[in-house]
Amino acid sequence: MKSIGLFVVVTLASSFVCAGMPGSGLEPASSDTLQLIHADSTEQAHVRRLLPENMSFVEKGLWGENGLVRNIGIASTLTPEVRKNELDVRRTMLSMHQVGGFVTLGLLATTVYFGQRVLDGHRDLLPTHKAFVAATISSYSLTALLSVLSPPPLIRRDEFSTTTLHKTLAWIHAAGMIVTPILGAMIRHRNESDMRRAHFHQISAYITTATLAAAMVTVTF
Repeated sequence: MKSIGLFVVVTLASSFVCAGMPGSGLEPASSDTLQLIHADSTEQAHVRRLLPENMSFVEKGLWGENGLVRNIGIASTLTPEVRKNELDVRRTMLSMHQVGGFVTLGLLATTVYFGQRVLDGHRDLLPTHKAFVAATISSYSLTALLSVLSPPPLIRRDEFSTTTLHKTLAWIHAAGMIVTPILGAMIRHRNESDMRRAHFHQISAYITTATLAAAMVTVTF
């Protein structure tokens, strides 16, 4: 239950930040890099142009002008060259985020498969199901953090896009990734009450898998 509690905290924070950011979170960094050459010459305007105006509180805390990564020396003081490097890091992290999404989807689908087999009476597969549950939770959390911790884009446009849909779906599959393992942990016996929980656990797992698949499709095709 401790691992589930930790996962709930991480997932809530990740989904809140990802879905709460205005605009798009997977914007291409190449166009941002080209716009860096047009930064204003005055220091205040210069800094303003190097960072998006509508940054989330996590982005400000990490990558802002006085953010944590700058204060502890991981990132340098804001300059056009530094921001070019940060946009390259962002591109890499979001590419890894996308790959991690497909890996997580595969693990989740496998988890659901073995879970269904357990519900069908194959109790010997329960350890395998639990192993895939742990792998899915780990992969999901790491994948979400790749997006949450990535440097901000140069400009975040406040308009609807496929990435906006991707983030909207993130609210649903994040909720499912919280509720589903909790319901599973509550199943102890095969009495009427626990079988009812197992039924909701099953439905939640299928909805979560379908929503995560839809979220990946929106940013891939």
